[in-house]
Amino acid sequence: MSAPTTPAVPDRVELVTTDVDAVRPFYTDLLGWTYADTAGGATALADGVSVAELRDGATARWWPVFVADDTAAVRATAAGAGGRVDGDDVHDPLGGCFRVRAGATAVAPGPGRPCWYEYMTVAPGDADRFHADTLRLRATPPPGAPDDTYVLLTADDRPVAGRLALPAPLAAVLPTGWMVYFAVSDPDDAAARAPRLGGRLLVPPRDVPTGRVAALADPNGAVFTVVRPAPRDHH
Repeated sequence: MSAPTTPAVPDRVELVTTDVDAVRPFYTDLLGWTYADTAGGATALADGVSVAELRDGATARWWPVFVADDTAAVRATAAGAGGRVDGDDVHDPLGGCFRVRAGATAVAPGPGRPCWYEYMTVAPGDADRFHADTLRLRATPPPGAPDDTYVLLTADDRPVAGRLALPAPLAAVLPTGWMVYFAVSDPDDAAARAPRLGGRLLVPPRDVPTGRVAALADPNGAVFTVVRPAPRDHH
């Protein structure tokens, strides 16, 4: 088994959900999306730019798509580290999942678009080792951090994602695995509107080093975070 030699980086997002049509109005009202129908579901657009793929599936969940130079090496290394691989899908041994592909095109920053990715876990050491081996991402505490509760996952010294060791209160409401962040101008407004649109507020708005955030679930149960990024933030 040959290990990957270059980092894989998060590039796009896909929503697998139990009913694509049921969640379209939610994301239209919350993030301003419009849609183009596809054979498997829909492409979500923000200001005419493709920002996500939506497709029907058994479990409602947001998936990050990682771009790799050697997708076969990523899949093989993930399987060797205890993960389950099904085509492009990688289910890690800690409960998270992602997709790995070659040649995808990153979504440019902007409102209603994916802007950051964080891995939520109660086993940070195991998660860091898995991502180092499989994705070649190095866990690096931010400057001045008192510990490794939160680390940046870096590719060639460039932060591309984060990893959060979930404290007990958050572990009770947030699932293990990759969290997708969508940029919004007012997280407090999004948090107030989500329940009225059929979703749920999981973590109320709060300020963190990366900006102001709120964790939500859509009407089918897929969890995500809205964020107003902090000025001059690393992402």
